[in-house]
Amino acid sequence: MSEVGAVNKNDQKLLAKTEFKGNDHNQKIWAVQCSHPGCGHVYGVNGSDFHERKCPKCQGGAHGL
Repeated sequence: MSEVGAVNKNDQKLLAKTEFKGNDHNQKIWAVQCSHPGCGHVYGVNGSDFHERKCPKCQGGAHGL
């Protein structure tokens, strides 16, 4: 389980865990921000996907929620 402030292997930082429903089974949307220099893109992900997410703006990751 990741805590707010955690950064995954792709430099995506967990900003907040929301109560909004995600699009995967029993998932909530987590707000994530890209930590790559010059990016800073903020987007939503299913909590279960955080560990592997890549930025949709600068790393070719899936679109955010």
